[in-house]
Amino acid sequence: MKILFKNTRLFHLKTLLSLKLLFIFLLATKVYAQQDITILTDVWPPYINVQEEKPGTAAKLIEVLLDYEEMKTQWHYLPYELSYYQVKKQKALLSYPYFKTPQRANEVLFSDPVFSVTSKVYYNRQFLTAVAATNAYKNKQRVGKVAGYSYGSSIDESVQQATTFSTEKQALTALFNNDISILPMTEGVMEHKLTTLFPLRKQLIVSINNVMDTSSLHVIASKNEQGKAAIDKLNKTLSYLKAEGMTSLQMTSTVAPDPIDVAKLITSEGYPLIIGQTKVNGDNIEYYALPQGSQALIIEWSRKIIQPSTTDRIYKNMMDLSKVVLLNGPHVGKELYIRNMHIELL
Repeated sequence: MKILFKNTRLFHLKTLLSLKLLFIFLLATKVYAQQDITILTDVWPPYINVQEEKPGTAAKLIEVLLDYEEMKTQWHYLPYELSYYQVKKQKALLSYPYFKTPQRANEVLFSDPVFSVTSKVYYNRQFLTAVAATNAYKNKQRVGKVAGYSYGSSIDESVQQATTFSTEKQALTALFNNDISILPMTEGVMEHKLTTLFPLRKQLIVSINNVMDTSSLHVIASKNEQGKAAIDKLNKTLSYLKAEGMTSLQMTSTVAPDPIDVAKLITSEGYPLIIGQTKVNGDNIEYYALPQGSQALIIEWSRKIIQPSTTDRIYKNMMDLSKVVLLNGPHVGKELYIRNMHIELL
């Protein structure tokens, strides 16, 4: 009987311990779930990418900052105008990223600067000269802009009465169609849109000289206790990064590399074989026969290609040597000098 009682008591103790452990586990799970935080945003590549892709540079930065505070970011995509309205009316807690303006500062809370971007004013040189574009900007003529966007205080003043478009793609299409003369846009966004949407027209779009605005972007929050607490946590992390010298995390540069010239090597009339040589002149020059159709990257164009000529006699231009690195074939990776008549750009 004593053994049975002892076993029963032991069973109850084990059960009680299991229940306590289960309670602690559930409590920990609940606490962890409370660390999730929803931020309203919208697609703004390369800073904020579409949901199906990896986070953009600006989105990844916020995830890193909040992870330091043991908070997990949940992105919810809405148009920026609607997101701002939701935060302003305290129907949502946070949204990102936004430029800080005096009007907005009266309506929502702003974090410390998270990162900075440069906005410029662009024109289509198919229809305008640089002087005409500058005059159009000064006189606020035929200006376009994207709804809900700020381009920094100095540019915003000049685009208040601009024609408004829903997306960057619509605004750029209007610029290509000469429906507007000038269009402000963040430098990184313009580079991304031209490269991905209009690569063949990219060289038509030029920025007006000496017109730019570099401004910081911020997280915004509702003007209430919850919003203030969230902003305080974010600012605390930003201050810590600055104090520890980790400001490189806030760099979101999207500067693209300069374009390169890739060529196919072709034969020319009277020159049925393509010859590459190791030097322009001098002793100990080695010559290589190259297969027709070989691809090469132009390292250095010859002087006759780069500089204008005073005569239309082009024989010397054809025979001049440009420096290339071979991209395929039996001599891949080798740097050689090739006559211009054998170079056909791809």
